Amino acid sequence: MERRAVFLPFCVSIMGEGDNSFSFPFGTGGKNMVTDSFICIFDSFMLTPDSKSGTDFFVMRKTLCLLAALALSSLSNAASFSLELSPTGGGAQNTVSLDGITPQDIFDYETDVWHGTITKSALSGQVSLNDGSLGLQLGGVADVGKGNFAGLKFDMPSGVESAKMSFTITYTSAWGAANFNCDYTCNVYGFTAEGTSTVIGTWSLQNAKASLTQNEPVDVSFDLQLDPDTDYSSFGLIFNNTRVANAGGMGCEISNILISGEAVPEPATASLGLLGLGALLLRRRRN
Repeated sequence: MERRAVFLPFCVSIMGEGDNSFSFPFGTGGKNMVTDSFICIFDSFMLTPDSKSGTDFFVMRKTLCLLAALALSSLSNAASFSLELSPTGGGAQNTVSLDGITPQDIFDYETDVWHGTITKSALSGQVSLNDGSLGLQLGGVADVGKGNFAGLKFDMPSGVESAKMSFTITYTSAWGAANFNCDYTCNVYGFTAEGTSTVIGTWSLQNAKASLTQNEPVDVSFDLQLDPDTDYSSFGLIFNNTRVANAGGMGCEISNILISGEAVPEPATASLGLLGLGALLLRRRRN
């Protein structure tokens, strides 16, 4: 009987009834480290009679094993992904809300549509959602502890193992008192199907006018802390600038908003088809 070797990144066992049980053995004789792979030696395949023709043939167990390997190989490695979240247009802006934008607001938003919110009508026009960038200004007319907000709901691929958020913030304008003080923050949320929110990433820049240099972009990046036991149905983020003290004002432009990471891809339709074909071959064998 011919012995054949195939390179596989994992071990697969397929169990049937009676003598239909078979596997890819990783025993002492079947395991060999070659460039981080395993060599599987197929030495348990038996000649069996064809019940209809009465002739002997090799049961397609090798074929079944290869089908299973091909079907499962798409799950063996994580794939990189990136989501560009910068605004692509005007969105829904300048809504007035004393509470700004809340996580529950984000959950109720249409996916991939930016929203801007101001906490009082005198701040009208200080949130702009341009193609490729978010403008977030704040003047001294804002109540201390309040300001302007921009929020977005988005989806990530299923099976995300790790992810981070990155963006560029640029101090673009200032007016009034030199010591005007406001903070910029960004929170990223994960939502369950019921809308329960969890902060999975946060960034804060205190006293932005003193911390940034006008017209000099600053790149920001921070990891998202994803709970492997939580089934996230969607995600969201909120940028806001909050007045801390003093009169005056400043504005920043936020661009290159990106979520990137690694995700285990879902089984492709072709892979499921391969497994289905294997099942049909087993059924044919039994009949």
